[in-house]
Amino acid sequence: MKGLNIGEKSKKLSRGYLFQRNKNYYVRFKINGKQFCKVLQDDEGNTITEYRKAEKAREKLLAPFVIKDKKALKENLLDSIKSDTDKQQEAVKQADDILNPPLMLSEGFQAYVDNQSRPQKTKEQNLKNYEAYYRKFCDWLKVKHPDITRLKEVSKEIASEYCLQLKKGISPGTFNKHRDFLKILFHYLRDQAKMNFNPFEAIKRLDQEETPTRRPLTDEEAKTAITRAEGDLKTLLLLGYYTGMRLGDCITLKWSEIDLEKKLIVRTLNKTKETVKVGIPPDLHFQLSLYRKRIGYLFPKMAEKYNSTNRQAIPKMIQAHFENCGIKTHAEGTGQGTGKKAVVEIGFHSLRHGYISKLAASGISQNILVKLAGHSSQMSEYYTHLNEGKAVEIAQHAFKGILSSATDPITVESFTDKERIEQALEYIRSAAIPEEFKISILSILEG
Repeated sequence: MKGLNIGEKSKKLSRGYLFQRNKNYYVRFKINGKQFCKVLQDDEGNTITEYRKAEKAREKLLAPFVIKDKKALKENLLDSIKSDTDKQQEAVKQADDILNPPLMLSEGFQAYVDNQSRPQKTKEQNLKNYEAYYRKFCDWLKVKHPDITRLKEVSKEIASEYCLQLKKGISPGTFNKHRDFLKILFHYLRDQAKMNFNPFEAIKRLDQEETPTRRPLTDEEAKTAITRAEGDLKTLLLLGYYTGMRLGDCITLKWSEIDLEKKLIVRTLNKTKETVKVGIPPDLHFQLSLYRKRIGYLFPKMAEKYNSTNRQAIPKMIQAHFENCGIKTHAEGTGQGTGKKAVVEIGFHSLRHGYISKLAASGISQNILVKLAGHSSQMSEYYTHLNEGKAVEIAQHAFKGILSSATDPITVESFTDKERIEQALEYIRSAAIPEEFKISILSILEG
């Protein structure tokens, strides 16, 4: 066979022989008539190019098969096998499991990342989410089935058991993401794991309409949460309430995407990568004007945390704020003290639902609301085709002020100079800012 002639350094051995190809050493040997060929590696996993090291590696590799007494070899490997064919197959299987052991659970995710057959255009953030899904599954196995150490030991029954507990207390969408990834991982690692089946193949996806989603905040709840918040948290809640954008889009909003003069936000959404236009109502315009000196991200500290591995700290902070405002965030009968996993009903996403409700109340067509209530590109599909004037018009007239007591938004263009000043003073008097600041500002303006 071409490539087996290695010159003076070749040495045929009783238990196999070495040969060199492209500087790397290999060993070829037989077990019960079945021929094997294996590249030699050191303890660090590097291929060996030196003959003496190759000899040592060969001895270590073949050590499990070195039994001088042929009778003992037969007894150890073939005793329980009835036919000669079965004997050979069992011996080959044992040898293969020693030379190429089935994939360990601890190696599973990295093996998936390194697999060249998997989808190669997966976003970095998605890979982080996938790693979290896999880690959650492995952590569960350590508790429920600590004896399982390899992927091939995961049965269909174990996969079903895991999914039964997984879907308790989480949304169907989140469940489907976990299930879909585990199914994909086992599919692409099937050969390395030496599995004859995919344990997650038969697990059905959940109907995303079957379980309740987060409910919108009432006007009173939204007002309480926003007026009691301070600093960046207050502005973040206002942004969610008045634009309907997702938490990630609000936190990573940049000043270059905000035009206070036009009262417009032009934002490229994280999820769909589409550019949308959202008008800025008076309350939000006033709040954003306090940030004029900032550059880059509107919320630089939050954006830094969100872009790191600690992004979950922000939703938890928001949940805690809602709780401190007397707003129950979990479904009745779930969470601490109930013995049941908490089902989140109120979160930042509730501001998005409230936003859609407000648009419905303002007379936006049902067809548009269906798109707004959807996911992926459905929401942005509408706003992508809005002109700037329409986006601003919706913002100015569809929302009642949260910080101001005025029923109608302030439209500066319709007032005389005196009326503008009086409207501004009234706005400040009713604004939810510290009383000492309010008194100081009013004393200057009214004096």
